[in-house]
Amino acid sequence: MSYSLRIARAVICFAVFLYAFLIAGVGISYGASTGLTIQPVKVSQTVEPGKSVLGEITLKNESDSAVKVEVTIEDFIPAIGSANIQFVGRAEGVTTVRDWITLNVPDSFVFERGQSRSITYKIEAPPDAEPGGHFGVAFFKATETNKQGQLKVGTRVGVLVFVTVPGNQLQKGRVLDFSAPKFVQKGPVPFTIKFENTGTVHFEPKGTITVTNIFGKEVGKVQVAGQAVLPTGVRDLAAAWDVSGLLLGRYVAEINIVDGEGNELTANRIAFYAFPIWYVLSFIAVVIILFFGLKYLRSKIRFSISVKK
Repeated sequence: MSYSLRIARAVICFAVFLYAFLIAGVGISYGASTGLTIQPVKVSQTVEPGKSVLGEITLKNESDSAVKVEVTIEDFIPAIGSANIQFVGRAEGVTTVRDWITLNVPDSFVFERGQSRSITYKIEAPPDAEPGGHFGVAFFKATETNKQGQLKVGTRVGVLVFVTVPGNQLQKGRVLDFSAPKFVQKGPVPFTIKFENTGTVHFEPKGTITVTNIFGKEVGKVQVAGQAVLPTGVRDLAAAWDVSGLLLGRYVAEINIVDGEGNELTANRIAFYAFPIWYVLSFIAVVIILFFGLKYLRSKIRFSISVKK
């Protein structure tokens, strides 16, 4: 094989490699975090006055050594007009969620490396519990001692506890805004729903987002669920159209949400555009490389035809 032909093959192989690299991209992964992990991170229960419910959470030690775990329970209230919460102290003579929750673990215990533990909880509402939403969080704080004998503070994880006492209550809300990126190159396509809870208890708005293409044909449906909004709170609910394959052109997304009272809440339809710029750039790069590669070969290779007489 001549030197020029070897160069031509190298150019073509490089072009194909570059095209595949630009399309596939490069992924980077990082090591897992250390400390405590807990599942679930949220508990929602309805408890009638004078009654109780049981449940279970799982705590695991992901750190590199044994840790000492301290358990605390605190009350919180929602911050008006946002997704934030405010921790509140104990009021004299008033029982709150921190008094209603019992965990089958001591307030402090040693947790070995890699150990997993199932923790049973009991929520018992007093006979005079006020109807509506009551909120608390169970914290698990890990500390460890290093080789020098110094105390090292580790992670603190918590389980949000939402308790609803039946009675005179409202589960209402409204969609304040519905948005998505104006331009995307590929899936998934993220959506954000700004939702306001105008009721008296927490609840999880549920619904669907329907996506249609430029021809009006339905090409995707996204479920919206599993995200609690506290009373008086405003929260950005996240959803994503997990689509694979090539996206190109104009798409329209329409949302339909149902609040806790069964009311259908809608928002303005939004449009977004898909343009796979990396596909286009990679194709142009391949064409340019092939063009100059072939031009170079033509300057180096000469063909001649001889006719025998």
